Amino acid sequence: MRIQVFAVVAALALAGATVGCKSDSLPPSPSSLINGTRERLTPFRFTLTTEPQFPHTEGPTGLKVHVIDGAGDPVTGATVQATVSQGGGGSLRQVTLDDRGQGDYEGDVSLEAPGSWDVDLQATKDGKVRQQRFYIDVGS
Repeated sequence: MRIQVFAVVAALALAGATVGCKSDSLPPSPSSLINGTRERLTPFRFTLTTEPQFPHTEGPTGLKVHVIDGAGDPVTGATVQATVSQGGGGSLRQVTLDDRGQGDYEGDVSLEAPGSWDVDLQATKDGKVRQQRFYIDVGS
């Protein structure tokens, strides 16, 4: 009798566990979980190029920035700013880059001194903000 009662209780417990696990909705896909986490940790990623490719002190240097979101899609409609400085904050330049579409942003900056320059980029959109530092070498 005791074995039969145990068997019935165990069968009911298993049946309840199986019924309790049944769901009409599927769990999120692994890629959506990865993209969601990436979006929270790094909402924007940047690529920086210059025009000319090897900047020099004569004439303006074009900053070309490509911005993508956590899923790898181009970001349009963001405010992208570049703060350009040489060696610890001297010769500070601030530029708001123009949105050219498809995640591309551009702006010009004059760099009068040769050497290494810091380019601090910041993108802001829909309450999300990301900053990233790049370096460019300027020839004379």
